[in-house]
Amino acid sequence: MQSFRISDALRCTLLPPPRGPNLACPRESLAGVFPGRQNALLWKNAVLQPADRVALAQWEGGRLRGLVSARIRCGRRAWEIDGWYLPGRMAADRSDRDGAENRNGAGATAAIHHPVAETDTAALELLEQLIAAIGWRSGERIFLRLAAHCPALPLARRSGFYPCFNETLLVGYGGMVANSSPGKGNPAVPAANGHPAGNNVAPGGGDLRPRRPADDYALFQLFCASTPVAVRDALGLTFDQWQDAREPLFRQGRGGRAQEWVSEHKGRIVGWLGLAARRRAAEAMAMANPDYPERLAGLLNAALSRPGGQRWLVPEYRAAIADRLIGQGFREQAQYTMLVKLAAAPARSYGMAAVEA
Repeated sequence: MQSFRISDALRCTLLPPPRGPNLACPRESLAGVFPGRQNALLWKNAVLQPADRVALAQWEGGRLRGLVSARIRCGRRAWEIDGWYLPGRMAADRSDRDGAENRNGAGATAAIHHPVAETDTAALELLEQLIAAIGWRSGERIFLRLAAHCPALPLARRSGFYPCFNETLLVGYGGMVANSSPGKGNPAVPAANGHPAGNNVAPGGGDLRPRRPADDYALFQLFCASTPVAVRDALGLTFDQWQDAREPLFRQGRGGRAQEWVSEHKGRIVGWLGLAARRRAAEAMAMANPDYPERLAGLLNAALSRPGGQRWLVPEYRAAIADRLIGQGFREQAQYTMLVKLAAAPARSYGMAAVEA
């Protein structure tokens, strides 16, 4: 078991990209990116070893038995595992499960569960060595998204990952909501190409405007107001931790780009909307201050007014978004579990300080 080296480059060029299933589920894999293209990209990055990535391989002679890869999210203290290819029965079980899902449709995976073999020590060691490598690179939090009934969940738990929250992938089509009378809580509608309409401000008083770099701390306050404490503890309690742990809405620059808007009330940001144009369907995310529920309705109206396919990855603690989308005809395609591992522990330093009597 070793990291990829320069001497491995020639050997890897003669080998095809991993053909087995990727147990990790990075955001781009949920947005309709071709699995073959995703595997090839992971393979390329594993060989090139850019500064924001670490990859480990398990070799048996000239045969690649396992591969695990992680990358920085938005800052060096937060990483996510985007590639996890395992040898043996576990990978075969996942292939069988995926085949059953393709045959029976979404939701069929709930009845299929394959326990992880306790003897799969090689796969466990591969993951634990990746965690150690990230720790050496000053990583503090490591995120891993798995399918809700993935057989690797127990293995991840044994490596110190714990479930943070569940997510539901909802797919459907926009263009079904008319936004003919914009006003308070009903912001300007982004045009079909992903750009905001007109001058980014609705003529009837809507307050949706493009996000600016100066909005970062206000968005952190919105995140704190709209997210449970347990989730904030996993994603980051401080502003710096939250910045590093944010999951980029759009990583691959081909086929489109991401844009973000915010909704304001008396100079305070109370809502956020992100849209990333992709070839197959737009990827969308939103959050709103629970004290202003009408703002969430306005943000969703703005997104749903955009024609074309859409995919929403909705965490369970934002059930209001899922309820609204399902009411607009969106259907559940898959469920996922977000896991996190804290690779760094706070260190306490005891000392004495002078105080006034």
